[in-house]
Amino acid sequence: MQYSPILYLAMFLSALSEKVHGHYGYIKMLCHASISQQNVELTYSVNYNKFEYLRYNSTEKRVVGYTEFGEKWAEDYNNNKVVLAKGDILLQHCIMFRKFIVPYGEVTVKPEVIIWSDREAKGNEKAVLVCSAYDFYPKPIKLTWIRDDKEVITDVTSTEELADGDWYYQIHSHLEYFPKSGEKISCVVEHASYHKPMIYHWDPSLPESERSKNILGAVGLLMGVLTAAGGLIYYKRKHTGFFRLPVCLLPLQTMNGTEEQ
Repeated sequence: MQYSPILYLAMFLSALSEKVHGHYGYIKMLCHASISQQNVELTYSVNYNKFEYLRYNSTEKRVVGYTEFGEKWAEDYNNNKVVLAKGDILLQHCIMFRKFIVPYGEVTVKPEVIIWSDREAKGNEKAVLVCSAYDFYPKPIKLTWIRDDKEVITDVTSTEELADGDWYYQIHSHLEYFPKSGEKISCVVEHASYHKPMIYHWDPSLPESERSKNILGAVGLLMGVLTAAGGLIYYKRKHTGFFRLPVCLLPLQTMNGTEEQ
């Protein structure tokens, strides 16, 4: 009876694991694909006790052994046209999977950007502005500070892209500076969801107390929407059984910054 490579190797590792207690073997199949290109590559490897024994690569169409036993298996498999043909079948599964998953990889969500004052200047202590970008996807993003039409290089610190746990990300960039009358400070945001870099201007004319009230008000509104949605979901589930209710979260509004298209 002819077994496929997956079934044959899985059965072998299962038998070996039963004889040697406390050891662990597994098979790993990976599909390597690019969203922007059509190239798809399959790698199929056999691992036991933290060591990789052999690996099949669809681009090279051959098996490579990494241990003494792995080299023996690889030699047998490379001389078996039926086994190598199974690799082409697995590659077709990768190609089909890529067609299914690529549309999700092309989805982009624009960030909600807020510029806010974290600290006012006092004596020799510099003021701190923060440019925060929330709820964006995908992960890569770039935040740059512009002061009087010149990029600011010094006194700038940024967090990494922080995962929210719901596929979205946030990032915060801090600028330390001594305020000057009549100056213009902006935060430039570059992201896949934009056709060009977006510029958000800092407006110091709004008093700090008013900015705080506006931000807190936006947060309060968001929490109110979440609470109401949660109550509705609970009510519906209690009376009609389980169902999925799409919830639209209202983004935090940029109360103290203006967006330049």
